Order: sequence, then C-alpha cells, then structure tokens
Amino acid sequence: MNNDNLRFRLLAVTVLALTSILLLEHASRMEVPFAAFFLTASAWTIAIALLAGAEATRSRALLCGSVFFCLAVIEITLYFVTRSQIIITETTPAKWRRDASDVGSLPVPNLAIEFREVLDGRLITDVTYTIDANGLRKIPAPAQERARKVAFFGCSFMFGHGVEDDQTLPYYFVQDSRGAFEGFNFAGEGWGPHQMLREIENGFVRRVAGTPDLAVYEVIPDHLRRVAGRAPWEDGPKYELCPGDEVCYSGAYHSPYYILFRRWFNESWTVKYFDDHFARLSRPSDIPLFLAVLKRTRTLLEKSGTRFIIVLWDQNDLARTMMKALRANRFEVIALSSVVSEEARKGHPLIQLDRHPSPETNKAIAMYLWRNVGEQSLAQQSPQKRISICSRTFGPRLASYTGRTMNPGNGEAKVAGRRGGLHPESCANLR
Repeated sequence: MNNDNLRFRLLAVTVLALTSILLLEHASRMEVPFAAFFLTASAWTIAIALLAGAEATRSRALLCGSVFFCLAVIEITLYFVTRSQIIITETTPAKWRRDASDVGSLPVPNLAIEFREVLDGRLITDVTYTIDANGLRKIPAPAQERARKVAFFGCSFMFGHGVEDDQTLPYYFVQDSRGAFEGFNFAGEGWGPHQMLREIENGFVRRVAGTPDLAVYEVIPDHLRRVAGRAPWEDGPKYELCPGDEVCYSGAYHSPYYILFRRWFNESWTVKYFDDHFARLSRPSDIPLFLAVLKRTRTLLEKSGTRFIIVLWDQNDLARTMMKALRANRFEVIALSSVVSEEARKGHPLIQLDRHPSPETNKAIAMYLWRNVGEQSLAQQSPQKRISICSRTFGPRLASYTGRTMNPGNGEAKVAGRRGGLHPESCANLR
C-alpha cells in the first residue's frame, strides 16, 4: 500500500468520523432519529467493506451496510406514512419523570414542565404542568386548611394530559367545593389500577394526604391491558391472582434495563407504527385481575374510613362489560354516560385531538362528582365540623342568613344541589 493510498484512507475515515459525530449529535433533535442512526451505521459498514483486505469481511460488511440502509429507508417511509396519525410529544425539560421501582414513573418534584404536542407538523397543545413538592400534579387553590381530603387516582385522563393545571378534573372538584375539600392528584401518565394500589400499599398516599375522606378513580377500558402488563410502556408494579381471588404483589413488570431500552426504541417510527397498528388490546379475560386489584384497593381504603368512587368511561361494549362486573361486586360506579348525555355531546366532543378529556369534560365530571358525592359526604359530617367549613368559606356573608332554623326532623343542614357547592343558607341552618 503506497503512502498516497494510506493518506486517502485516513482522510476518508476522519471525515466519516466527524460527519457521524455531527449527525448523531443532532439525531436527538430530529423527528426521525433512528434514520440517522441507521444511515451512520450503514456508512461505517460500507467503509469497512472498502478498507478490508479479506473478501469474506468485505462481503459481510456490505451485507450489514445494505441492511442498515434498508432500515433507514423503512424508518423514513413510515415517518411520512404515519406522521399525520401519530402525535409527537415534546417537553421542556426533556426528562421530567423519575423511576420509582415499586410504582413506575413519577414526576420530578418542584418542577414546571412545558408540554407540547405536534400532529403532522402542527402544534395542537401547548400547556404547562406544575409538579408540587410531593411529585404530584399541582391543584391550584387558595392556601387554607380544609376539613376534608379527597385523593384522585387514574391515568393521564385524571392527571390532566394536555390541559393546564386549572383545567384538570381534580382542580374543578376542589373549586366546586369552595374550600370544603383539599385535593391530591395521585394519577400518572399511562397508569392503571395497579399503580393506585401500590401507592396505597407502600404508604405513599398516607404520607402525602393522611387519611382521605374520598378516593376517586377514573377508569378507561385500556386499564385492563395495563394491569395485565401488556401496555408497551408498562413499567409499573406486577400483581398476580392468588388463591381466594386475592392479588399478590410480585415486583416490577420489567427490569430497569428493559425500561431503558424501551424508552430509547420508542423514538423509532417503526416501533410507533407497530405499537399503533398491532397493539395487544384489553380483553374480557383481564377483568378478574382488574377486579381483584380494585377489591384490594377498596379494602385498604375502607379500613381507613375512605369512601371509594369509580368513574368509568363506558363508551364501548368492553366498558359496559366492565360496568356490569363492577356493579356485581358492589363498587360505587359512575358511568360517563350518566354525566354527559348523548344530546350534550353533540357539537362538544368529550376528548381533544390527543384523545384525552377536554377541559369541558373534566369540568362536567367534577361538577357531577361534587353534587352527587362531595355534597353528600359533607352532609354526613357533624354540624360542628360543617360550621367550621362554612365560616371559612362564606365568612361575613352568613350574617344575612342567621336566625334560620334547621329543617324539621333533620339533624343535618340541607345541602344545596346547585353549581358551586355549599350555599350560605345551608350553612346558616347550622347556627
């Protein structure tokens, strides 16, 4: 090999190395990062084929280069085919969730996240998530001591995916209560009932919220495959059916290494395509495990005197099957169809483009919960406790209602069934 040929090869390798570094450095900001990875790998294997002396090595390198190039072409093709169907999520900071080995991914405490969604190159969502000191989605509310507490559980629907802090279901409920309840949003993106149960079992709920008076769990049919561990992103706790229809905790569904690689591969448009078109969906056979997890949850909550309410999105046949099973097992279930009628849905979709509840839907559910559960719970309180709540809520406004008497034969004040929660007249009846 003469010197000129050697210098040329060294120059070619140097240029290829610099180009690869620049390409890979920008890959994380590209919409098709895996195409950059595959093209870089293809270029290097072709370079090896050109520089290698042995014929067998050149043949293998050329074969590998062809494979990597084809994978890059597939990535780019699927990007253009599916970009109008798949929503791309962008957050600042990029890493806003931490791993909790026995629960799943939890938000980083004391953080404000800029959350954006892009569909076919068009920005469809631009909101801010505020996370409190406990790692929960913040519920904006006046700083005041509240007599009662409510814990909210569920997935991104309850967490408030794609809406502002003051557009989530928990926020609207606390707002409707006018200071009667303090709320805690224990929901998480991509979660199911198993994360709820684990948060209760490991004492996290008690450490943060003490003993809630109410617990509200919002469920969608997709929770069935999540509790069974079939969701592609699943990183939560694993529960199995034990003798006597009980559930036993058996560690995490996947190892940290699987979770790490899965998150990396989630950037691939090939993976996105297969997840979207060949998903392992929920099925009726998942219901026994789902029910067992909820029974265990109810048992633990009721031991502490917490009332457990389920809100079910009953929009398909599987959801209606779930409803029958829940009611057969004596759960308190509120169907979405009883909250928002078919007539009310005309011209007002329940969900946004990202397939998550709109602020209007969250508000409607929260109002229904307050009128049919929150006020009822408050009415069961002792009069002394309600006087404290009313004084904080209405203050001097009660003066014009003093002198009223209780309703005959009723030891509790009547509860006003109107938007906004307590009415001064209801409070005055206690004085």
